Amino acid sequence: MKLNERSVAHYATCDSPPDKTGFLFKKGERNTAYHRRWFVLKGNMLFYFEERDSREPIGVIVLEGCTVELCESAEEFAFAIKFECVKARVYKMAAENQAAMESWVKALSRASFDYMRLVVKELERQLEEIQEAAGGGCVGAGVGGLQGRPKSSRRNQVARSRSGASSSSSSSSSLSSSSSSAPPMSAPLSAQKSLQKEARRDEECSKENGVAWSKPPVALANGFVESSCVAWEACA
Repeated sequence: MKLNERSVAHYATCDSPPDKTGFLFKKGERNTAYHRRWFVLKGNMLFYFEERDSREPIGVIVLEGCTVELCESAEEFAFAIKFECVKARVYKMAAENQAAMESWVKALSRASFDYMRLVVKELERQLEEIQEAAGGGCVGAGVGGLQGRPKSSRRNQVARSRSGASSSSSSSSSLSSSSSSAPPMSAPLSAQKSLQKEARRDEECSKENGVAWSKPPVALANGFVESSCVAWEACA
């Protein structure tokens, strides 16, 4: 794979935040001794500089199609970056201590796009499971709500019918009590009959010399009869 040296050098020294930085001992290809180099990891590119303050990197390793594993070496805390190709170079490095070695191995193993694809697929799968579980919970809640509504409506109807029955019974009892407390209607009828009798008697006894001094009784709207006859003492 061909890379543009200027673009790679600019990317290595630009202000974009690196994923990891630190010193490592790198085994040379021709000179098999280990040399201390400053390493900068950005994305899937591992840059190494001769010194920490160097302006340009002296090399870059593209971390695609490779594995990072521990290896046997004269240096302690050593690990190797191996590629799938048979003729590809094996990069051997060593950290200053156990913690640094484990940290670098973990960071380099997660730097490739292949690893990122696996992470994205796993996250998508977990998101689908969460959405399915949330959808099932909403459906269950909706069904439970629909099943519970008729019961409550039936209870409301029963309560309403009971309240209606109680109100009707109370109204009927109030009517019966009012009817029982009302005065009897027999008194006006007896008074009317007595008045009619008196009118007839007055009419009979008020005739003198063939002239009647009485007027016919007038019926009032309230059921009473008005008598306008003139009472004479002689008729008593």
